[in-house]
Amino acid sequence: MNCIDSTNNYTAKLLNEQKVEFGQVILADEQTEGRGQRDAVWVSEVGKNLLFSVYITLDNLSVTNQLTLMQYTAISVCSALNDLGLNAQVKWPNDLVVDGVKIGGILIENQIQGNHILSSIIGIGLNVNQMVFTDLDATSIKAQLGIDQNRIDVLAVVLNQLNLFFPLIQFDASELNRIYLTHLYLLDKKSKFHSETLGEFEGEIKGVDPFGKLCVNFNNQELRFNVREIKFL
Repeated sequence: MNCIDSTNNYTAKLLNEQKVEFGQVILADEQTEGRGQRDAVWVSEVGKNLLFSVYITLDNLSVTNQLTLMQYTAISVCSALNDLGLNAQVKWPNDLVVDGVKIGGILIENQIQGNHILSSIIGIGLNVNQMVFTDLDATSIKAQLGIDQNRIDVLAVVLNQLNLFFPLIQFDASELNRIYLTHLYLLDKKSKFHSETLGEFEGEIKGVDPFGKLCVNFNNQELRFNVREIKFL
């Protein structure tokens, strides 16, 4: 479709009306209310990028395993970008980067009943052919490769990887985590951060705990931060 508020919102509306099925993809050329993490606004040039959501149903996935959905999505998109010739990584918590520069993002919204996740709306924004990013440190597939891309072909590569990794969500979470760590930006590298408690400090990312907190080694201690407690510098 041409223009909607956001693909996640539209998918949620379809779900409420019982008009969406497993694996359905909602794709838009433009979002008027695109969203990112920390209540950020997702801005995209009309018709240049991929803005889509995928609806999946799950078989009694515990709410304690929500992290696996982010890991699954991140490694799927990173693998797709790698197939296209890019060295993509996931920058905690939900950014996709190439050489540290943002190329995409993920927003996952789960439908929960009791202690289980019944289904999930996986929103993905991926910069494909956009070349100008006013006031943003961002890049695109075209900017990296120097070649105009067919957006539907790129979407097909991403969906193929989502299909490939899907069984790991419920059958091999440890393998998902292992692969995720191979794509995690700045893993085991001295990096600068800022937190309210420490101010500016230097530490090493060691992983992400089961609750989605970033694990950082600082002065031989492992500290854990949620999304609003730490920033990359």
